[in-house]
Amino acid sequence: MIKIVKQKEYLVIVILTIVKLTLHFIMNINAGLDGDEVLHIDSGNHPAWGYISIQPLIGLFAWIQNLFNSNSVFVHHLFAHISAVLIMIFSGLTVIKLGGKWKAVMITLTCILVAPGFNLSQHIFTPLVFEQLFWILSFYVLIGYCKDNNPKQLIYLAVLLAVGFMTKISVLILIAGICISVLIFRRDLFAKRVSWFAVALFIIIISPNIIWQYMHGFPSVQHMFTLHNKVLVQLDIADNIKLLLLTTNPFTVIVWFTAILLAPFIKSTKKVRLAVTSISVSFLILMMFRGQFHYYFPTLLIAISVGSVIVENYIRKRIYPVFIYVAILSVSAIFMMPKVLPLLPLDSYISHLNLNSNSEDQDKQVFFTQQSIADNKTDSNDKRIPINFEGYYILNDWINLTDEINSIYSELPAKKREKCYIWTRCYTHAGGINLVGKRYNLPEAFSQHGNYHEWIPEFDKDATIIVVANAESPADSLRIGRFFNQSFEKLNWQSAIFCPHARTRSNAYYMLYLGEGLKYNSDTLKRRYEDFVFE
Repeated sequence: MIKIVKQKEYLVIVILTIVKLTLHFIMNINAGLDGDEVLHIDSGNHPAWGYISIQPLIGLFAWIQNLFNSNSVFVHHLFAHISAVLIMIFSGLTVIKLGGKWKAVMITLTCILVAPGFNLSQHIFTPLVFEQLFWILSFYVLIGYCKDNNPKQLIYLAVLLAVGFMTKISVLILIAGICISVLIFRRDLFAKRVSWFAVALFIIIISPNIIWQYMHGFPSVQHMFTLHNKVLVQLDIADNIKLLLLTTNPFTVIVWFTAILLAPFIKSTKKVRLAVTSISVSFLILMMFRGQFHYYFPTLLIAISVGSVIVENYIRKRIYPVFIYVAILSVSAIFMMPKVLPLLPLDSYISHLNLNSNSEDQDKQVFFTQQSIADNKTDSNDKRIPINFEGYYILNDWINLTDEINSIYSELPAKKREKCYIWTRCYTHAGGINLVGKRYNLPEAFSQHGNYHEWIPEFDKDATIIVVANAESPADSLRIGRFFNQSFEKLNWQSAIFCPHARTRSNAYYMLYLGEGLKYNSDTLKRRYEDFVFE
């Protein structure tokens, strides 16, 4: 009888995981890679124990994917999709570990499926999907320790948290939540040898990254401070809450907020109070530090699993409330998902939302950043049809850009082509050119921006540089060129490439220049532009 009951839970996990994977395959067909993804893909060409804005495990995953020598979206989403599947599986297993039955499993996995933010963040090749994976894996092991009190579980937890740290340092928030929870409920752990062995193991595993950070002046810390000063301090709290509710689906708040608010105090979670309290504390830490809405995703992912068990215990054996709730979630997803995710081909998406280049109805799209709320507007002279999801259109822009760069490059004398490089204003441009430009064997693109600052190739002052930047219109060529002018005797504007679906007006055109008479070699250039690394 017990086996039959358990089979229901596992069957729900299998069915809804297949649905999840199907959604990702559809999105792969309809969209390409976005700007952040190409940065992470390019990190695989520069394997290291650390990077300026990301952790080293992303570079390892990218290096493995790059072994396929393919521009396929499926290939570059390989680890993201594996992680998305594991997130579904272990979210369901966490519910079972907490004592939940098939109803709680169904609620949990449906909540994940209908949350646009989870689907998007678990689809693209960024640290967000791996962050969520290692949070749920760590929580699963922590629940196991709370129930079994097996010291080996603390060792497993230390390893998972360490690997999670090597993926995204935000796992320190979960570690802080666990430590505070231990201080409240299990101070005896500080006297156990196994606890300190686990701490030592954690430090050993992350030490290569810490050493790298030390040798490079802790750029990740600088990146966080810059992010805090430029973005988080100016965060609009009301908009952030709206985005959090919208991206996790407003109807799921019943489940995850129940866990955050009640889980540390109710009788049914007494055996796992250490674990569930760590999640509530992590949520509070994020609130104290004004975290952006997507910073909450790992916390809420776990809270959904916990909250579903609490809801199931409340409704007891009644089935109809579960089916009604799942139906409401599903209907809301049918309404929201096509506005947010690339579930439709681009032309169908534009038609579905009735978008046009001169309209003021871009609010029909669902936005994932406060910036996009502010700048996704157009005017009567703007020929764009702005699309919020970059992956829908950016690959075509990169193809057009590399075509034009190749035209400029191929017209250079042979000697100049031998010492030619491509300098871009933004890391997105560099990543896109390096990815798509392989078809032409274009020279390496670099940038002073973000991780690319560390990857600037070595060249002397006799190098020829093709320069790429963005502008609102071709008339901006002189103003945009000022950023690069100081480094050349001559900076000649070559052409402008229209980007018909660019989300912002400032990205409506690619501007191409040919720089001659370079004043500095690569090392000097790198130092002169180091203030722009974190812009």
